[in-house]
Amino acid sequence: MSLSSTEYRPRTVVAASHVLRPRVRYADVAVLASATALLSMLPLPAALRAILLAGMVFAGPGSAILTWVYIPPRARIAAVPVLSLALVTLVTTAAMWGYHWSPRWITTVVALAGLGSSLLWYRRKDEWPDLRRWRSWARHTLSRRHLSDRCRVGLTRLWDREYLRRNVAGLMLALTVVLWLPSLPGLEKAGYSQFGLLPAGTGPILVICMALVVAAFLIAIRRHQLRIAVAAIAVAILVQRLTVTFVTSAPVYEWTYKHVAVTEYILAFGALPPNGIDIYAQWPSFFVLTAWFGQVTGFGILSLARVFAPLVHVLIALFVYSLARVLKLRPRVAVMAAMLAELVNWVGQDYYAPQSLGFVLAVGFLVLLLASTQLRVAGFLAIIPFAALVPSHQLTPYWLFAVTGVLLVTGRAKPWWLMFPLALILVGYLVPRLDIVAPYGLLSGFDPVENAASNVQAPGILGKQVTSLICRALSAGVFGLAMVSIVYAWRTKKTFWAPMVMAFGSIGLLAGQSYGGEAIFRVYLYAIPGCVLLIAPMLLALLDANASTARSTVRRLGARAALTCAFVGTVVAATFGLQGYFGLWPLVIENRSQIEHTQALVESAPAGSQFTMLYPAGYPIRSTAKYVEQAEANVMFDAPLNYYGAEYMLEFPTVEQLEAFEWDASQRDTPSYVILTRQSLEAMKYYGFIQDGAADTFERWLRSNPAWSVRYQDADTIVFERAVD
Repeated sequence: MSLSSTEYRPRTVVAASHVLRPRVRYADVAVLASATALLSMLPLPAALRAILLAGMVFAGPGSAILTWVYIPPRARIAAVPVLSLALVTLVTTAAMWGYHWSPRWITTVVALAGLGSSLLWYRRKDEWPDLRRWRSWARHTLSRRHLSDRCRVGLTRLWDREYLRRNVAGLMLALTVVLWLPSLPGLEKAGYSQFGLLPAGTGPILVICMALVVAAFLIAIRRHQLRIAVAAIAVAILVQRLTVTFVTSAPVYEWTYKHVAVTEYILAFGALPPNGIDIYAQWPSFFVLTAWFGQVTGFGILSLARVFAPLVHVLIALFVYSLARVLKLRPRVAVMAAMLAELVNWVGQDYYAPQSLGFVLAVGFLVLLLASTQLRVAGFLAIIPFAALVPSHQLTPYWLFAVTGVLLVTGRAKPWWLMFPLALILVGYLVPRLDIVAPYGLLSGFDPVENAASNVQAPGILGKQVTSLICRALSAGVFGLAMVSIVYAWRTKKTFWAPMVMAFGSIGLLAGQSYGGEAIFRVYLYAIPGCVLLIAPMLLALLDANASTARSTVRRLGARAALTCAFVGTVVAATFGLQGYFGLWPLVIENRSQIEHTQALVESAPAGSQFTMLYPAGYPIRSTAKYVEQAEANVMFDAPLNYYGAEYMLEFPTVEQLEAFEWDASQRDTPSYVILTRQSLEAMKYYGFIQDGAADTFERWLRSNPAWSVRYQDADTIVFERAVD
């Protein structure tokens, strides 16, 4: 039998008894989501309450809408979660702005609204749930006889060699999980490596696991085994993203905690931070949404931040698949696109941040927008996630509006005048906030080359250079393949215009904004859905090449070369994506003890204290609600030394710099603290921000200075304190 054969059914199967499950309608889903939301407010374990409330966040309001509104079937798999998420975001934000912040009441109102919608639909259609049939189905499904029959069928398959041979992709996924689980303790204890996590500890096993996942996926796709291919996407998310959750004691990335602090302020005071502290108060939806979720469920924000990335990637995979289906691509192509979106996403913009919510809402919006060519009502519904996106993130809606304008004008979305209500929302939100946004810079200047530059210009050590080169190579490869795929799609008369607009529309951001040196990362992130939609059909064509049917030696060799390139290229891309994601591992991990100590120190320090680090890593000073009080008394309370620029740090510490530092600390009427962490010292060395031995010189100066004393010290952190004279 050929490799491309369809799924095999075993020759000997014990027949299992069967009872048809009643049809599930959107009204039924809305009722279930409302019930889980109400249950989430009971005194249950926090994790269970979080799961119950998530049912409403991702299924409740969306199901209530689709109970009454018909949209194209291919868009529904994304419409339910994106509409639910957007509506809950809008409701919680409106409650905060309207000074009616009561998370339990918000939950009750939303749950009762969904329940009322379903009851009204049942009454009008006279199609009430058949509870008797549901009870009969549940009784049959959970019966001992049925479960015993299913076990016998499963055991028969497991011992059938022919079945196992034809489902080798599933076995490879099982092997991946078996290898991955024992590697976690070794990853947790991995030592320092300038190349990140992959060469350290049991890191090489991650590379092997990812190679197995990719190989299993490609075999499954080639054999038309879509269920196994979808399972491979799930295992890829497990290996790439959930690994971080399991091997860390606290959320990664120092900058995560700035967002945690804003949410903690909302939880502590039931209000947004005052204006002038940071820009987050003007784009608060992400923080309000997660604060509501945390307060209702009792699920801590740090715990939520640890599981945030895997959840985001599940939604991205789902929405990219739906995008492909709305564009009328075959299911195999859609699954391929979803997997590619996971493999090539090295950017690391999936952490607990407004950007993550904004990107998910943006991709879900595009699904509804592109479905409008089949039914215009989908385009009108797209206004909902766009309205939720605008107060969630500063940059994403402007890229999305530009892409939307091109799609509407060229007829790839309808109606064309939809751009006017979207523009009204976008501009209407920005204009009242121009005075607040202006100090941060609306435009960086028309210099695409400069705006495309990274926020780290120093060459750094070898590990940094290698990781940067890998990330650039992967990004360039994705854009290059997308361009080639446009030619392929044009010649084979496949869809390419809408994906092309999505793939290359974000490049326009570089015309006027550097986004603090991060614009280039946003450009690549925004381009991923469009690029993978272009690449997936061409890659699938390479996989489908069959040497056995070729009529000449040249064609046989070409088919084998195409298949080899597809397999090897995808595995290499996945490995590069893995390195890009884990390349900064020693610098971005945070220890629970460091988090607890910094929170205690900032809470106990009087307002106006100064907290100085060489580089912000390992000791997130802005991680509690107290950051507002500190910032109001001293706007530069947590400014690191590298804030003063590269030249300052490359000379540091000169006698003049140390004298100026000491004089500045002596003039304050509040304590000053200097924090040296293992992560910050490694980061300074990694990026080449400081001369060799400079940190040791600074530490010796602090220890020898009688005005400074060691307040706290462990293996990863030293805190020096200068008390008030």
